[in-house]
Amino acid sequence: LAELTYRCPLQCPYCSNPLDFSTQAQELSTAQWIEVFRQARAMGSVQLGFSGGEPLLRKDLPELIAAARGMGFYTNLITSGIGLSEKKLHTFADAGLDHIQISFQASDPELNAALAGNEKAFHQKLAMAKAVKALGYPMVLNFVLHRHNIDQIDRIIALALQLEADDVELATCQFYGWAQLNREGLLPTREQI
Repeated sequence: LAELTYRCPLQCPYCSNPLDFSTQAQELSTAQWIEVFRQARAMGSVQLGFSGGEPLLRKDLPELIAAARGMGFYTNLITSGIGLSEKKLHTFADAGLDHIQISFQASDPELNAALAGNEKAFHQKLAMAKAVKALGYPMVLNFVLHRHNIDQIDRIIALALQLEADDVELATCQFYGWAQLNREGLLPTREQI
């Protein structure tokens, strides 16, 4: 998993980014990431996920995808979908991207907006999930489960079926970074368990 950047347009309380991520202005350069990929491939890695933060904020993402595919990696973009467009999807396909995962915060627009700190995020995610599917990519929906959405699993599955997702990932919170800071508000209640 290549966490290309900590930058992100969302403000999810369960984010595992470091608390001081805004002070970490230095990111690896394109050449440095390509060298990391080369070393990982030499050690036997066969799949490479592009993650963040939000990897779409890297202007060199198409170049990184192409470099990874050129080394023989199966490539996967893990994104919030914010900043994604059909044009970028075509660019990524041309670069050799194999797979896309779109992260949702909840199965409804209101809770999604409250958790992401972005009123338009849910509808952008829906539109991009449909575009991903229309272009023939394998499409996975990701949901991090916590106190605020764990009761929505049936609606999460219904949304995945509606969008014809190839898979759904129901992940647990990784309690470090912001998620550790917000732990008390994220842990499911005894009744929810």
